[in-house]
Amino acid sequence: MTQEAMHARMGGDVAGSEELIPAGAVTFGLMYRTGVGEKNDEGICIHVYGNDVPGDDKELLRLDCFKYDPHYHYRNATIKQNERLMLDYTAEGGSVEWALDKIRNRLPAMLLRCGANETARNFDQRDVNAVLPKISAWAESKTRESYG
Repeated sequence: MTQEAMHARMGGDVAGSEELIPAGAVTFGLMYRTGVGEKNDEGICIHVYGNDVPGDDKELLRLDCFKYDPHYHYRNATIKQNERLMLDYTAEGGSVEWALDKIRNRLPAMLLRCGANETARNFDQRDVNAVLPKISAWAESKTRESYG
């Protein structure tokens, strides 16, 4: 399902439109970003939106699985939060695998860290588990397209 973005404007370009995948209390936004930053970075971007967050910017997490500088953001426009944390490839391994693991195993705690208590309270891992195969397949196909 493709529709208008549920987040603030980011740097770089998007290769194609964002695919939105609803999963109960959250919606995942999947896109491939290019031309990011000084290194002209690129990679898979997974947004986690809180469906109950008021306003147009519903983004709570952004997992930027980039080639050169993978990182993630704890966001919440309602409290003006945008905390960016770099991913340590040496300690954590590949960024896509890391992101999928966090979605599978740590998402409620990460939502709480964003200050999205209501979203975390309404969260049901079964909803996320039902869409994880689609997210994984999308990430694998985009990685294959981009890296050959």
